Amino acid sequence: MNEASPEPDSAAPHALAKPLTLAATIAALGVVFGDIGTSPLYAFKECLRVKDAAGNFVGVSMVVPTLSLIIWSLILVVMFKYVLLVMEANEDGEGGIMTLVSLASSKDPAKGKRKHRSFLVLLGVFGAALLYGDGVITPAISVVSALEGVKEANERLHGPLGPEFLKYFIPTAAILILGGIFWLQKIGTGKVGLYFGPITMIWFLVIGGLGALALVLNSQVFGEIIWALNPLEGIKMLLERPTMGILILGAVFLSVTGAEALYADMGHFGQKPIRAAWSFIVFPALILNYFGQGAWALAHPDELLIAGFNPFFNMAPNWAQIPLVVIATLAAIIASQALIAGAFSITMQAIQLNYLPRMRVEQTSDVESGQVYVPIINWLLMIGSMYLVLHYENSENLASAYGIAVSLTMLVTTILFGQYVRHKLKIPSVAAYALLSPFIILELLFVLGNTHKVLPNGWMPLAIGVVVYYLMSVWNKGRIAMKQKLQLGAGNEECGLFLDSVEEHFNQGKMSRVKGTAIYLAGSTKAVPMALAHNLKHNKVLHDHIIIVTLKVDDGRAIVPTAERVRFDMRRPKFCRLDGHEEFPAVLSVTGVFGFREKQDVFTVQEAAFKELGINPSGLDTTYFLSRETIVRATSGFSLDTVQEKLFEVLNRNSLSATAYFNLPPGRVVELGMQVEL
Repeated sequence: MNEASPEPDSAAPHALAKPLTLAATIAALGVVFGDIGTSPLYAFKECLRVKDAAGNFVGVSMVVPTLSLIIWSLILVVMFKYVLLVMEANEDGEGGIMTLVSLASSKDPAKGKRKHRSFLVLLGVFGAALLYGDGVITPAISVVSALEGVKEANERLHGPLGPEFLKYFIPTAAILILGGIFWLQKIGTGKVGLYFGPITMIWFLVIGGLGALALVLNSQVFGEIIWALNPLEGIKMLLERPTMGILILGAVFLSVTGAEALYADMGHFGQKPIRAAWSFIVFPALILNYFGQGAWALAHPDELLIAGFNPFFNMAPNWAQIPLVVIATLAAIIASQALIAGAFSITMQAIQLNYLPRMRVEQTSDVESGQVYVPIINWLLMIGSMYLVLHYENSENLASAYGIAVSLTMLVTTILFGQYVRHKLKIPSVAAYALLSPFIILELLFVLGNTHKVLPNGWMPLAIGVVVYYLMSVWNKGRIAMKQKLQLGAGNEECGLFLDSVEEHFNQGKMSRVKGTAIYLAGSTKAVPMALAHNLKHNKVLHDHIIIVTLKVDDGRAIVPTAERVRFDMRRPKFCRLDGHEEFPAVLSVTGVFGFREKQDVFTVQEAAFKELGINPSGLDTTYFLSRETIVRATSGFSLDTVQEKLFEVLNRNSLSATAYFNLPPGRVVELGMQVEL
């Protein structure tokens, strides 16, 4: 009967304790670094496609400053901020923006700091919502950019494919590939990483080797291109031509997209494999490739003005064009994985923290609690990505929509990390943010550099994030209001007093006994479960054993240790009826506590309750009693406005039933409906 996953902290080591192995490092490549690893396909090209006030491309004069900005953005944002610093902010090895919210606010006193904590939580929820917008556009731009290599190869090799054929071939092939990517998600992140890791390893070797080859073939410009290692080259350009510099920074940002995945997916593979993969494989390959593209651009200044050019494919020899397109397409498929896996993790956390309604969440690993698959999110992302391919058609248009959402998410992460640093070092907020000022300044410039994208195309991923944030806030507000209404309802009587009255009725013969065990799922330990109150009121029956199960999520911890998983809040001994021939049933109130990255497991709590009562679960006739609320509009004292109430009603009606969400056996579940006025 127990279909839930095993205890994550007993079945597998925490992410911090996971060993550094070649297999783990390669698996991390296949999931964590796919997005940032395919940025060379389009990032440098888009930097050189920025136009000045006269409408001309920036040209060869901007190659070295632009390359300097890319290199130092990778060093500052990815290496120093995420790999070295932010990954230290973890909860039992688990990362992600919701984990950071927990760490940034958990040590504030309960009184006097509630507004501050609420602000941090809302800020984190907003940052998480923006990642959905990024998760829609990342697969689209990665796949389309790779397939555009067919066009480059066709032109270089004077192939037979005409422009009209390519116009339809690229989006059609992209749609088919995206369908395959999202269909593959159901096998699980771990297996995807196992399959994709070796391919990604080959990809990084290829782009690193390609960059090194371009440096050798264009060695006449080596003395010029090496100056890109000097950060002053980029800073000088920003100071001398601030408008142009800000626009170029908006394109430079494309080179660091995917950095958020390093932190969000840390719990899947651990710190050591991710850091090793970055230091010894990813970073050297990226630097070599960007240097190679820069060297090719300096050596071929006239080709920079050709519409649709791409230094990445052009710097490769003719014989390598077709193989490069094939490996780039495979890498682009993999690039989508990091954000898709991140979207699944965020969704699970949001459900646990009551920011999204219940959805089907499938555990795809027996040993890794963070590896989950959320079907509805998967298919929504697929539809969104396919629509973007059809709507924007090419990577240049997609790039114009890419960046604003994820740049805001990175800034949110830095703000939350500042609060974590304040707690960790016990320093004022001003001092904490002063330490992080280089990151804050750079990310503010990234946001500023992407603002010009909002009106043409960038509004779409931003709108997706805003809509998701609104849905999350309405659901959270509605759940809080519903809980308050239920506590004021018929089941608000304190549980012990309620059972005293039940015992009295039982002794007077007004209630009947039935065999078996009744398990009531409750939303709070402070009040009688509505299902219990209604069942006794209308059916007037008592089971041999009554277990009241309350499932709670500790929003301050990602994973709760096994020793703290279950606690018993109330035990009622068996009471004799007045004639002494029958006993009052045993009643046990038990609470299961879970971290916000763990799926709530009813069966673990149930087994602990059976053990506490000393009963043998084998062959036991167990019935689960649940309540199902129907939302109706209140006549006065509204908790939500009309729009919010209607939206919450739709979300509540379409949320996954508790029976399906907790994997309860349907034939043993009794749902009692009730109306709640909001």
